[in-house]
Amino acid sequence: MIVNPDWLKPKEKPYFHQISLNCIDKLVKCIAKFNIGEIDADTSSKIEKQILVDEIDDPEFLEFAIEHYSEMFGYINTGRANIRIHRDIEGNMLFMASLAPLFWAGQRSLHQHDI
Repeated sequence: MIVNPDWLKPKEKPYFHQISLNCIDKLVKCIAKFNIGEIDADTSSKIEKQILVDEIDDPEFLEFAIEHYSEMFGYINTGRANIRIHRDIEGNMLFMASLAPLFWAGQRSLHQHDI
């Protein structure tokens, strides 16, 4: 009988986190509201941070995403919505991004995103 509840939990840290399309959609809608003046920059920033907090469980991935948000949003704005945060074997983190055509079908730009 196994009595240790942590026996199946890996001891190594995860090496990537996939940002969900749902999270990206929420971020795009928030920025669109800022772009049309419905919310101010401070409110937008708070909402974006909460969206990321709700999305990312790992505190190191979360900290990286918040600190490098503008880089991540640059990928989103150019249609590269398949975004992962990678941790290399030395512990360094970086974004990896590629196109996600199903998500962006019919989207011409962030500024034309429906709210």
